[in-house]
This record gives sequence, C-alpha cells and structure tokens, in this order.
Amino acid sequence: MRLTCSAAFWALFAFTATAPGVQAKGLRRKLIAKNDCTIMAIEPLALEGGEEPDMILECELNAEDAGGVSGISAPIQATAAQLKELKDLIKSGELAAGEDILDIEGDEIDENHQVKIEPTVSMKAKAAKAKGGKADKRRRLVDTTGDLKMLLVKVTDVNGLVYPDSATVMSDEVFGTGNDPINLKSGLEECSWDKLTVLPKALTQAGVPDSTHEVATGVVEVTIDISLTDQGNSAIRNAVTTKVQAMLGYNLPGPYDYVLYSLEKCYIDCGWAAYAYINSWNSVYQGVYYKRPGVLMHEIGHNFGLAHSGGLDGATYTDHTCTMGNPHYSDDAFQCFNPAKNFQLNWYNDAKITEDPRTNGYDTTLTMVGIDEYNIRGGSPVTVRLETGGGADYFVGFNRASATGPNRMNDEGDNQVTIVQVNGNNGVSYSQSFLKAKLSQGQSYAITNYAGTGKTVTITATSIDISTTPGTALVRITNDSTPSPTNAPTN
Repeated sequence: MRLTCSAAFWALFAFTATAPGVQAKGLRRKLIAKNDCTIMAIEPLALEGGEEPDMILECELNAEDAGGVSGISAPIQATAAQLKELKDLIKSGELAAGEDILDIEGDEIDENHQVKIEPTVSMKAKAAKAKGGKADKRRRLVDTTGDLKMLLVKVTDVNGLVYPDSATVMSDEVFGTGNDPINLKSGLEECSWDKLTVLPKALTQAGVPDSTHEVATGVVEVTIDISLTDQGNSAIRNAVTTKVQAMLGYNLPGPYDYVLYSLEKCYIDCGWAAYAYINSWNSVYQGVYYKRPGVLMHEIGHNFGLAHSGGLDGATYTDHTCTMGNPHYSDDAFQCFNPAKNFQLNWYNDAKITEDPRTNGYDTTLTMVGIDEYNIRGGSPVTVRLETGGGADYFVGFNRASATGPNRMNDEGDNQVTIVQVNGNNGVSYSQSFLKAKLSQGQSYAITNYAGTGKTVTITATSIDISTTPGTALVRITNDSTPSPTNAPTN
C-alpha cells in the first residue's frame, strides 16, 4: 500500500502513541501547511573498531502535518544518485541540515513509512521549490555557549528491554552528579573553558523544575509501545519522542537545548554506537555507549553543527587530535577539538584570527598558544584560519597537551603544530575537516599552488617551547619564500 503525502500520514505514525490532546483521526487529514519537510541529516558513530557508517537522510515533518506531534521524522527513500546529490549539497554548505526544507508534494509514503521521492527529480530543485526562491529556513539556533539545558531519557521497550543501570547511575555517568569525575558535562565545560555550562534537569514547559517526572537529576524514563528487536531506528526514535512529549505535555525540544535517548541495544540496522542529528537537539545511544564521555561529546558536537574530522590517511574520522574524529571509547577519557572546529565553535572568539597568505610577499610570524592554556594566553591566538577565497580554508593550531589542562587526554600530535583543512564553508559551519600535517620544532609543511594562485605557501614550526607557562609555538607562514631545509612533517 502506498499513500501520497498530500493524502495521509497515518501509516507513518501507526507505530507511535498519539500526542496529548490529539485524536488519532487528526493524523489522517490532508496536509494543511506547505507539503514540505525539514531536511535532517544523521551522523552515526561506528562501534569501536567497526566500519564507518555513512550519513543518513530523513525528513522532519511539520507538527501540524503530523497530528500535532513535533520532531517526527521519516527516512528518505530515493535513488543512490539522489541521495548522493542531497548529501553533497549538505556537505558543501549549499543546504543546511536541520534548517532547509524539501518539497514533498506529490511524493509518497510507502509501506515501510519512508518518504519515497520520484526517481526522475533533482533534489536541488526540490529544495529550491520549497524555498520558493527565498532563503526559507526553519532555523533552530544551535547553542554552544551559556547555560545548556540537557535531558537524558532512559528507554524501556514494550517487552521490558532496558539498559540495566539505574537512573541515578546514568545521571552520574552523563552529568557527573555523583562521583564520576569524567563525563559529558565535565568534558564540554573544560574544553570550552566554562563558556558553556551543562544544566541537567527535568523541566516543565515554563522552564521550572519538574519533580513529577524526574527520576534522577536530568533523567526521565519512558516505556515505548513497540519492541527494540523488530523495529528500525527511525520508528524507535519516533516512538520515544512521542512518548516523552505525551508524558511531559509539550513538544520537544521544549525548554531543553539537547535531549539524549538511551536504548538497551540496537537489533536492526546496527553498526553504530550512537547517532545524532546535525544542527539539532537529539542524539541516541545504544548499550554502554551512553556513558562514554568521548562518544557523548562527539554526538553533541554533531548537534552543535560539527562535521567529522579525518586524519592524515584521508579517512572520514581518523583525526585523533579531535573528538570529532574517532573519539575515546573508554569511560574515563575525552578529547577536545582541532583548530578548524575550535574556529567554528564560539568558545575562542577572542583568540582566533584570519590571515590571507595569497597576498604578494606575505610573510608573518605568530606566537601561538594551545586551547589547553587558553586562560593564560596573554593575547596570543589559539587558532588561525588561512583564507583561500574558496571555502576550503586551512587552520593552524598549537596542540598543547599539559598534564592538567583540558587537552591532557589528547590522543595524537601532543605539543605539535597541527594543520587542518576543511572541505568548504570557510570553517564557520558544517564541513568535513582533514588533518594535513603535524609539525615538530623546525618542520615545515608546503602547500603548492595555494588557492590556485601559483604560489607555494609554507608553514613552519620555527620553535616550540613547553618549558614556559603558557607553552608557545612560534609559527612562520610565508608564500614564495624558501625556508631553510627541514625534516619532513610527522605522518
């Protein structure tokens, strides 16, 4: 059976509970809005040692078109070429997941509750049609500073499957409300130098504490009406969202900035430890991974709008100088972020600068400090963007890893100058990054035909001194100069 999007959405919601105050028959009505949906991109994190999963695309439906239920999404079924086109539009920055909308008028929902796109249409055209020629975005501003209100949802399925940790233990593992010193809250607060504060608390719609539903600090529990063992990820996530909203009496995210779902296990379409929606409020964790600080920070990073960080090998997330690479999977470690991500985040706005080495005769030397000692930097930058004029900019940082700073658990390139390039977006929004070089003292990295100028831009770690407080790296950036011969950069 197939139902047109303009005819009904009931099949999509048959597996979920109805939102508070909404009659089931309301789900059968025709669309009353724009026949469109918000483009959602999911970034799954591989199980430890597993293969890298690809981005997953869904459509979040208008609440008024989904029986008043907010946050309900449907997988996009399209040809491989269409899916690649849409992913490329997101990765290039032409479309923003979690913001831009897709026209689905006349498309279908199939028996698997997927939005089926006609195979002959262009995804770019469908996005453009939905925009109506204007920048029509359903933007939810992503918060990365200030007080961030978070909620953890402990999920039990219809058969009683639930992760065995108590709500109190889960609160401690994620938010450090007991004796756990290394957790999501401590990691984000340390890496941001307290530019953000994680506030775990169940809240009413008015934003006041909700003692009725909170079972431990920042934790609520729900039981969904379907089984984890015979439903796909989208159905399970929608079921949790609907149950939470029915229990709390408002649509998510409501008063929260970020909401995390903890599942007992994944049984269908697995291979992921956790996944998160880019530029959005939701992340999902299976099994033990809800209590891995590195995994939690990686997924919240996607909610922040951060893409993956690839390594010297060119793989998607093998940059181990950054938690957006393959993060720590242990219960007692986390990492901070690489220079590109540090530039994108709003934590170091007073310590990031942009240089343009395309200028004829460009030659500058910078004294850099790592984010590890940002609080005593004395005016020195912690991240430097090298403008290319085309979006694929380079970023330079000093990867200081002291014994006590937030970067102390860094996993690669300790106390070296690191160079990272992004695929696009000038490093100010979602963009895959790749580690290009790690320089020890005296080493250089040359970029030939920089930004198509024909010039060679050379970055040299002239000196690195970690005997001082703060430790410093003297970095010289030149074009068309011939630095003294040096050793090759670390690979």
